[in-house]
Amino acid sequence: MKHVRRLSFALLALAALAFGSCPAADLPPYQPCLKLSGDLRITCETSAEPLMKIWVERFTKVQPGLEIIAKGTSPLASVPMVASGAYELGFPARELWAYEVEDFRRIRGYAPTVVMVGLGAHRTAGLTPALAVYVNANNPIERITLEQLDAIYSGELRRGGARPVTTWGDVGLTGEWAGRPVAAYTHRLPNGIDYFIQLVVTKGADFRPSVIQLPMRCGKLGPDEVIADAVAKNPAAIGFGCFGNVIPGMKAITLAENAQGPYYSGTLEEVKSMAYPLSRPIYMVIDREPGKPVDPKQAEFLAFVLSQEGQDAIMAADGWLPLPAGIVAAERAKLK
Repeated sequence: MKHVRRLSFALLALAALAFGSCPAADLPPYQPCLKLSGDLRITCETSAEPLMKIWVERFTKVQPGLEIIAKGTSPLASVPMVASGAYELGFPARELWAYEVEDFRRIRGYAPTVVMVGLGAHRTAGLTPALAVYVNANNPIERITLEQLDAIYSGELRRGGARPVTTWGDVGLTGEWAGRPVAAYTHRLPNGIDYFIQLVVTKGADFRPSVIQLPMRCGKLGPDEVIADAVAKNPAAIGFGCFGNVIPGMKAITLAENAQGPYYSGTLEEVKSMAYPLSRPIYMVIDREPGKPVDPKQAEFLAFVLSQEGQDAIMAADGWLPLPAGIVAAERAKLK
């Protein structure tokens, strides 16, 4: 699977650690470059509507001449609505999928401009949360690397593994576990959780045919609960899901980029600083023709979102997390 090439999450995490994870103390306040009038149309993923409402209310206090029309809808609508010109700013509250970028390019002749504006939740399902690595509670494994996960889920070994991982012995378990086949779970594509896994873990490579695809929902169980339930019932299983959905019979294990570490357990601070490898940023998308400035209304709203006031608004929302200060600086530079 092809994907948009931007700074790797590892580099983003290094920048976050270098500049600190607390935005309130370090970010510049919003300073309007001009007074706005007219309207700004935003399409917003439904679960992110409460966050968008806070942004809109606070922004219009400093820009009272601008009317913001924010429509909650499916995240799948964000890119095509911006590409068509029906809306000026899209907020899918997740990374863009490869086909979305290609569809935008086909319509507009160039790629969309994507701006990271915050982080998904730590333990709140449905708010683009950081992903834990689930295994059965009886499995003695306590830690794993992205390189090993890539070798479990993809045959292309884009993270440099020597060979595909097919048994638990291939990741270091011994005794009765050494020859036990790994049962790797995902959801049926397309969905945001597993596209994220392909983007970050397998570096865009498709999943192996042996990976077991489960439905996104089963009865009253949501996506993370479906995986958690399957892992709890199968001693050989592995999968991904929200930290808030760890249940009896399974556990979350620590994670590192590679065997050299460091390993992270996915604490709140590790997710907020983006040190945890499966932290999930959230993005907005705009139509910006190459070589042209960002539309003033879009630039002002994004500058507000990436200001102290805008990131404070994220902290006032329920579940979402603000960006580390160093990442904010890099995203603000995209608006110039």
